[in-house]
Amino acid sequence: MSNTSPAARRNLPFRLAVPENDGLAIHIVYALYAAAVAFAIPGMFGVLLAYLKLGDVRGSYLESHVTWQIRTFWIWLILWLAGWATVIVLVGWLLLGFASLWLVYRIVKGWLLLADGRPIDRPDNFL
Repeated sequence: MSNTSPAARRNLPFRLAVPENDGLAIHIVYALYAAAVAFAIPGMFGVLLAYLKLGDVRGSYLESHVTWQIRTFWIWLILWLAGWATVIVLVGWLLLGFASLWLVYRIVKGWLLLADGRPIDRPDNFL
């Protein structure tokens, strides 16, 4: 018999399934996206956390933030990849610059609304 009972696992300092941690998890996603402006890798962890939290926040104002975050990642990734694919013809540099500015805009807008405890009105919009 092993010592890995569910009661033993409850003593961890942070659990994603605890509703009190939902807001913190959404803040962490925005922080990971902010880090992705300089280093692309944290964005992948951010979108993974957003997908993990999506079921937990259904029906709350946080759902709009998670939807916003997931769309932000995928649109940014498409813009970023298109930018690198066209960098040889110099249009790519403009696209990469736009993708970075657009990502910063989405992070700032979403994070400010989250800090105020407000939902994002239309999380499916481009801007």
